[in-house]
Amino acid sequence: MKGLCLLLCLISGTQAFCQIDSLLLAYDHYTLQNGLQVILQPEQNAKEVSVEFWLLDGTSIDQPHEYGLQHFFEHVMPYSPMDSVKKREFFDYYLKGGNAQVKKDFSRFYLKVLPKGLELALERASGRLIAGANSISERRIEDERKRVLAEIERNAKNPHWSAAGSLAIYEGTFGKGHPYAANGYGNMENNKHFSLDDLRKRYDEVVYANNVVLFVVGNFDKDDAKKMIPKYFNGIESRTKPVDTPISIKQSSNRVSTMAPHPNDSLNTMVFSWAISAWNIEDDAALKLISAHLNNSLQKEKLPSSVRKSSINTDMYINAGQFYVRIQFSNPKDSTQIEQLILEEINQLAKKNIGESDLQNARESEIKNIKDMQKQLGFGWSRTELLGKSLLYTGNPNAYFERLKLQQRMTTRRLKKTARKWLKDKPFTITFVARG
Repeated sequence: MKGLCLLLCLISGTQAFCQIDSLLLAYDHYTLQNGLQVILQPEQNAKEVSVEFWLLDGTSIDQPHEYGLQHFFEHVMPYSPMDSVKKREFFDYYLKGGNAQVKKDFSRFYLKVLPKGLELALERASGRLIAGANSISERRIEDERKRVLAEIERNAKNPHWSAAGSLAIYEGTFGKGHPYAANGYGNMENNKHFSLDDLRKRYDEVVYANNVVLFVVGNFDKDDAKKMIPKYFNGIESRTKPVDTPISIKQSSNRVSTMAPHPNDSLNTMVFSWAISAWNIEDDAALKLISAHLNNSLQKEKLPSSVRKSSINTDMYINAGQFYVRIQFSNPKDSTQIEQLILEEINQLAKKNIGESDLQNARESEIKNIKDMQKQLGFGWSRTELLGKSLLYTGNPNAYFERLKLQQRMTTRRLKKTARKWLKDKPFTITFVARG
């Protein structure tokens, strides 16, 4: 295979396609009898193995009166008891990391272990899926409530990630009441009052076999894993999954100015956000190239000297997406100049082709992003995320690879066409004014 790749490189005269070919992940994707999906992606050069499962429900299932519930549930999701000797062995010898996270379309639970701890990690992970709603206790809720409220307070220092700030951005982008308007943290008041009944009901709503994808990525024997997984995951019950009905987006074109959520904020933050509806993989590929191009080209010398940080991103979800620009700056008097500059940069994309060298730089940035993600086995910005999002959003775990190939073939005219399609209208714009 490597020899063939080298030959193709020599014939084509470019290393780009070889770079991409090297990023194709070999995996097994199959489904257990109860509907639980499994993705196995061995990497024998890795030192560890990641065991991660996704519940295929995220913040988008939270109704406005319960914003924050799915994140709170991620904190309180119970464990099934393990034999004390096994548990001590797992924590003392094998466990190298763990975390959990809620996104718009899924909730993830992650463990990283040494290879010999794989079976214990599978047992530990499956225990969360069989523990049952009644394993959630009042004491666990109150312990986690303290952690959740502290987490909300910490993240309020960045308006984009704060409870109030993120809700304002998503409501402006997708419309109030839209499933993707739900933010991760909800608000303080909701989190202060979620009850035992709320959390037990949520467990029953989201924990069932055909609502789960299990990922095993890293240094493990595939045949051994295939023998272990049924032992721990076959007993999880399945049920009929509710049909997801897309809801119309009602993006606002307003310009909003509000105080930054945290009293110690020293920087002003301006966010420009466009909703992307009914997207396809070509739109995703083109918008990511546009994001990469703007991140490369929007250098500090183009921006006022008070600008401290800038980033342009494209996030795609199952039923929609978001293209957004985030700028942080110290002098509020620069906000008008920044807004004019950013919108002119975006408008120019729809009017004229970017240069070929700029397009190639954007392609290289996208290749680098995938390389960086593949260095991490599991959790955020990782191989697991590449495979999982590709599966969830397109039905193909290697869709990220297909996207890279599309990007190599894309022309500057295609990027201009995409900009005209999705970025020609006014964005929702919000400025968080620093209190300091």
